[in-house]
Amino acid sequence: MDMNELLAQYPAIAEKVSKMGKIKQGPFNKKRYAKSIEEWNRFFPEDLQKMNQEFASAEIIERKSVYTKTAICYVSEGCFHTIPVRDILWVYAYVVKESMNFIPTGKQHQVRVWDRYGDMHIVTMTQTGPFTKKSPAEEAISKMRELIAPVRPGIIFGYSQDIQNFINTDIGAVAAKVDQDSQVN
Repeated sequence: MDMNELLAQYPAIAEKVSKMGKIKQGPFNKKRYAKSIEEWNRFFPEDLQKMNQEFASAEIIERKSVYTKTAICYVSEGCFHTIPVRDILWVYAYVVKESMNFIPTGKQHQVRVWDRYGDMHIVTMTQTGPFTKKSPAEEAISKMRELIAPVRPGIIFGYSQDIQNFINTDIGAVAAKVDQDSQVN
């Protein structure tokens, strides 16, 4: 089934997604498009109904993503990706410094999200000047944290080499720890 047909069943989601970008399968995004449909199918119908209600009042972040208590969603390369909050393990900011002939030309700020399947998603990407002190990725993460931390408090926020090694060594153990830490008594 086509992603646009799936989205048409949920009008609030479809409306926001149309503002974020065009969703279309093409010759260069076939695998990513199939992956986005697979991600969508991880949701239960009641989760999709709840997400549709949340989308009605949700804010579009950096013109490409929406955060709700049910899912983190973003548009990338003609695909609409959805990550259930119950599958999120780790969220951190990543900065790529760009230069030409050793002269700084800019920075690319990314919000990266790892899920229980070992997939890393770049949810937002923002360009800034080379000497700016702004951190748009940190601002986006703080908005995300406000929404999803009460729902799933075990999610790991921030970067360290130890966390990276833990994720790369045993994603199953990380998922078990985040699930355990997220249990509400």
